[in-house]
Amino acid sequence: MVSPRYALLSLSDKEGLLDFTRGLHELGFAFFASEGTAKALRAADLPVKTVSEYTGQPEGLGGRVKTLHPRIFAGILAPRGDEPELAAWGAVPLDLVVANLYPFESVVAKPDVTMAEAIENIDIGGVSLIRAAAKNASRVGVVVRPSRYPEVLEAYRKHGTLPAALREALALEAFEYTSRYDTAIYNFLWRRGGHTLPPSLRLALDKAADLRYGENPYQKAAFYRDPHAPKPNVASLEQLHGRELSYNNLADLEAALRIASEFQETAAVVIKHGNPSGVALRPVLADAYAQAHAADERSAYGCVVGLNRKVDLSTAKAMKGHFVEAIVAPDYDGDALARLRTRKNIRLVRTNLPFRPSPELEMVKVSGGVLVQTSQYPEIRPETFKTVTKKAAPPEATADIVFGMQVSKYVKSNSIVLVKDRVTVGMGAGQMSRVDSVVLACLKAGPRARESILVSDAFFPFRDGVDEAAKGGVSVIAQPGGSIRDAEAIAACDEHGIAMVFTGLRLFRH
Repeated sequence: MVSPRYALLSLSDKEGLLDFTRGLHELGFAFFASEGTAKALRAADLPVKTVSEYTGQPEGLGGRVKTLHPRIFAGILAPRGDEPELAAWGAVPLDLVVANLYPFESVVAKPDVTMAEAIENIDIGGVSLIRAAAKNASRVGVVVRPSRYPEVLEAYRKHGTLPAALREALALEAFEYTSRYDTAIYNFLWRRGGHTLPPSLRLALDKAADLRYGENPYQKAAFYRDPHAPKPNVASLEQLHGRELSYNNLADLEAALRIASEFQETAAVVIKHGNPSGVALRPVLADAYAQAHAADERSAYGCVVGLNRKVDLSTAKAMKGHFVEAIVAPDYDGDALARLRTRKNIRLVRTNLPFRPSPELEMVKVSGGVLVQTSQYPEIRPETFKTVTKKAAPPEATADIVFGMQVSKYVKSNSIVLVKDRVTVGMGAGQMSRVDSVVLACLKAGPRARESILVSDAFFPFRDGVDEAAKGGVSVIAQPGGSIRDAEAIAACDEHGIAMVFTGLRLFRH
């Protein structure tokens, strides 16, 4: 008589369980199961022994102790050929472990979750079963996701066993599953404890997509999703048209969404290589887009556009003749979508707004480690602005200063933003010296620099930046202040008849 093969089943999520178990039963498997899982199988007329019936030990402590028993773990961990020793334990070799865990992640995602609820949903026995089976993958199969059920059944039907490659893949998936579970617990507890920066950093990210390549064609790339990040976010974008999003597209979409969500007014943002080339606020979306694109038409070639209102037909028409790589917006009118879909090389993406990325931590990988910092920007408070020159900025300049600061904090430093009537007219970004950023911003603005308002993300280390702004015709300079040479910059402004306002807020973005 051929000995049956044995499967141990202990599942919180019972999706697909009955069809899978019926298939295993037809293949000659016998089953042991935890009480809840056994109840579901018996209701479907499938033969099963509870773990308690097998071990002789009833479940205890309100179900907290179920599968933690030597007979169970001996049957999982025993290598091939140890049947005599197992018999001495009164145990049988378990060929397959099918388990998943208490829904800790979904429980703690509830805004009103209590600590007691969270702790109650930390699984102990299930994690132990999964890890033991994965450790002994040379003999035992372990299945943690229902999506694997058809593949496992097919392997048994075709080969009479699980091929080694499949067992190894299932074991890797099992360790990934428990690792993510432990990470969720750790991250919940440190956040609950009020830490700003945790004692150690644990990440558990799911691969959302393999990308065609990275920043350059010779680089491999993938996009990984944080399952706990608040939505909307880049990972939750819905693509409506066009080729798959590239590495650079995704990075630019992040920048577009962040800036577009800064404003309650109708806003359009044009992004190129992670920096805005143009941003505009206007009552009508088509006008806002036209002004943002015109701010630097040369740089806008091959851009990503972010809009914080539904795209209408007028806005779609305003894009005629413009090479736009991608558009992200809250939605699209039907006729606008139809028009834009005639352009095969454009990617159309939809997301809810306001876009509020996780306010906790941002990270930069460096060799040997990760730099971590909080990401919240302080509130811009115009009432704290201070005029430091003989000439005062006109009252109407305040709105442009605030607008320029909202843009500047997303421009790679050294950042200089020239503004007129809440439209950017010139941008200096990523230069090694601040004076070069001023020169570049004025060059891009051309005659539009005259009577513009200059917003700087950090202080002027020398007066040369002020001198260059004066050549361009700038009328007001807003900067945080704080340089040992502030007096020189102020004196230069007085010489040129420029008003200077200290905002007290440094917005440097390296």
